[in-house]
Amino acid sequence: MTPTEIMAALEGNGPLPREALEAAGQSRDAMVPVFLDYIGKLQTAKIGDLDRMDAFVFIFFLLAEWRETRAYRPLAKLLRRDPEFLDALLGDSITEASARVMAGVFDGDLQPLFDILLDDAADSFLRGEMFDTLAMVALENPDLRPRISQFLIDFFDLTGTLTGEEVWWSWAECIAALGLANMDTAVRAVFASGLITPDHSRFEDFTERLQATVDAGRPDWFTGLSSNTLITDTITELEPWYCFTPEYLAKKAAGRLNVVSSLMPRSGDPFNGVFTGKIGRNDPCPCGSGKKFKKCCLQ
Repeated sequence: MTPTEIMAALEGNGPLPREALEAAGQSRDAMVPVFLDYIGKLQTAKIGDLDRMDAFVFIFFLLAEWRETRAYRPLAKLLRRDPEFLDALLGDSITEASARVMAGVFDGDLQPLFDILLDDAADSFLRGEMFDTLAMVALENPDLRPRISQFLIDFFDLTGTLTGEEVWWSWAECIAALGLANMDTAVRAVFASGLITPDHSRFEDFTERLQATVDAGRPDWFTGLSSNTLITDTITELEPWYCFTPEYLAKKAAGRLNVVSSLMPRSGDPFNGVFTGKIGRNDPCPCGSGKKFKKCCLQ
């Protein structure tokens, strides 16, 4: 397949374009510039334009699978677009994939991640996911741990007043994943000040995870989640998505779906193909809401 044929297949709104994804993998040198140009167009696109731009999620995953560092800065810029646009572009992939993608394309410079985390105008759930990226990067690059640890220490003073509790909880989880026991008091202060409410998570949830990391010398509770692993096979990742099943495609063709443009439909059963495996009460809800499981579909 030519790059033009690959892109036409990725823009299709039907079954998983397996042949095109495989062809893209066999033509990486030709496809990366095409993908980067596509991201460039999205930087100025409007929500209405997205009806004709369905290839992005495939591009998002492929670039991460390929560890394409040239995509890191363009993606970091794109992810800072307004929350309404980002939700229309990525939907549930904000919480399902963005942390893994950014860890996969990471080029060694932490500043673009820091910029997202300190941007009050950025999507709150996306900001929280970038703390997961920081943890993944720190675990893969021990030499970067001191700078990441210092950022976590400074975050309280650097962040704005609009930072939501989902961001603060992800900050706390990152601290626990890195085993930063010296920050226990700082996290306790965040809980005490109400920045993370008991309805969202408990301080004990943090201390349990921190202690588990310290005891084991590694955060098995963090790395054991598929949502905190690097993307290695785009087709394997996307095959289970409900939107590529015969059931979904039949409903869509019959006009029986309220949402037809989302790659991960929010209508119907939220658990269809979105998540497999055991779900912890403090893990992200598999319905894609961005909330903790215990505060969403577990209730």
